[in-house]
Amino acid sequence: MNLEIEFPDFITPLMKKWLIQFKTTILKEITVVGLFHWGYRPNKRKPEKPTRIPRLDENQTLFESGFSRKIYFLEIDHQTLHVYQNSGFSLAGSITVKEFVLENNIFKETEILFSMIK
Repeated sequence: MNLEIEFPDFITPLMKKWLIQFKTTILKEITVVGLFHWGYRPNKRKPEKPTRIPRLDENQTLFESGFSRKIYFLEIDHQTLHVYQNSGFSLAGSITVKEFVLENNIFKETEILFSMIK
């Protein structure tokens, strides 16, 4: 896995494999790469089921740009990855979190966990 960009140490081989599969063509356009975790807050309608929201952790800015492409990872196990993608201008863009599972050395998207237009 020879990437053109030097990523921080916290990016694991599984995360690099995902970047190669899905973001090879725009690898040099990624502005921020990092990690996230799931946070929970109370749900008024269903108190027994709290609302899950992504919380950003450690990250590294690769370069500054007016149009951002931010990617944050949460490695669940050795073959499951949650990927938070934030793209667009500062007050116009989208945020999505998707789950990917590695099967036969290829990632497959299983579900959309979170989606928001900002």
